[in-house]
Amino acid sequence: MDIEALERLIKSRRSIRKWKQDDVPDELLKKAVELATWAPNGGNFQGWRFIAVKNREIIRKMADAVQSVSDKIASQPEAMSWQEDMNRYRKNASFFRDAPVCIGVFSGAYQSPMDKVLVARESFDPEAREILGFRRFAPTAIQSASAAAATMLLALHQIGLGAIWLASPLLAKQEIETILNVPAEMGFVCLIAVGYPDESPQKDRKPIEQALKFVY
Repeated sequence: MDIEALERLIKSRRSIRKWKQDDVPDELLKKAVELATWAPNGGNFQGWRFIAVKNREIIRKMADAVQSVSDKIASQPEAMSWQEDMNRYRKNASFFRDAPVCIGVFSGAYQSPMDKVLVARESFDPEAREILGFRRFAPTAIQSASAAAATMLLALHQIGLGAIWLASPLLAKQEIETILNVPAEMGFVCLIAVGYPDESPQKDRKPIEQALKFVY
């Protein structure tokens, strides 16, 4: 693939929120997840795990759990300051219930050798505690799972499927882990809703000059 073909693939991908109700073949999902596992990851730990949910009742339960938490948060007095945004968020919180497939992305905990030293010194070494704070701001395991999710989205797009990366289901992290019977050592990172697209959204990006700075 030349850079122009790669550019077309990347720039034509969109977050899809409406799907046809056609079944998505398991082999297509398997291929997309396989490619996702070739994403870069910290220490080649490969701590990611994926659960592809095609059972509509289970998808409904996950969506209901997310909606319930969203409604509860939006009903708090503090939410009145952002009422318009809250109403929009509540409306869109569980639209993934209509997706033919939902792929849960999970990760185990990861500690580099440096992290292990810092954790051992955290209780008495202020500098170690500060550096650990830097590391915990963007944990290696989360970065690795995110790289896999991004790779999966491109693979799904290339094979004709429409998907969206969802962080909102983290509102119901514990409930979703229970619904999917996830082992205690694995943590829910995000949900990718998948199906054959039934819309063609168009969104632009900010100019690269707003995102990139060179330091010479």
